Amino acid sequence: MNQFAGDVSAYSRYAAEFDAPIRCELLYGDTHGAIGQIAGKYRLARCFPRRFDVDLGLPRYGPIVSALQAYQPDGSSDPVLAVLDLSRDLQRCYHKGALSAASKFLWFLWGREVLIYDRQAFTTLQRRFPALPPRDYHSYCSAWVAYFTECAESISTECNRQGFSVERPFLERVFDWHLWRSGK
Repeated sequence: MNQFAGDVSAYSRYAAEFDAPIRCELLYGDTHGAIGQIAGKYRLARCFPRRFDVDLGLPRYGPIVSALQAYQPDGSSDPVLAVLDLSRDLQRCYHKGALSAASKFLWFLWGREVLIYDRQAFTTLQRRFPALPPRDYHSYCSAWVAYFTECAESISTECNRQGFSVERPFLERVFDWHLWRSGK
């Protein structure tokens, strides 16, 4: 059995139940609600204390919604720099590091090119690349791409075998799911 078999089926279910509906909500519906759902599902709420939004009379996650307006999914920005810039924007508003959150919000908004920075995925990558420094998004992305390149064919084969998309964005998310699961 392919090492990615469980990841393909698990992520495909997760994508249908959560990722796709939330992306639609973020792009075409209730942006504040979508941000709240992402923050809850990905356990990001603790990064954004209410004293920096609600307690100041702002809607919950209002500064995040405002910041995201500068990062439209039009292909005009480098995704790595956009994640780093949004992370700084969010840190200015909420006074906490926000690299992981920034990458997740932009991934949902853009749906392409953004690599999610996650502590569990980092742990998996660091086992493969022991010199990988924490919270260095450039290095993280380089390691992620190098490892994905090694695994892409196996993931594609398994996706095809199970009847799922073999397009690169789906393969990347299956790989990301695999990194996350492996880092638990």
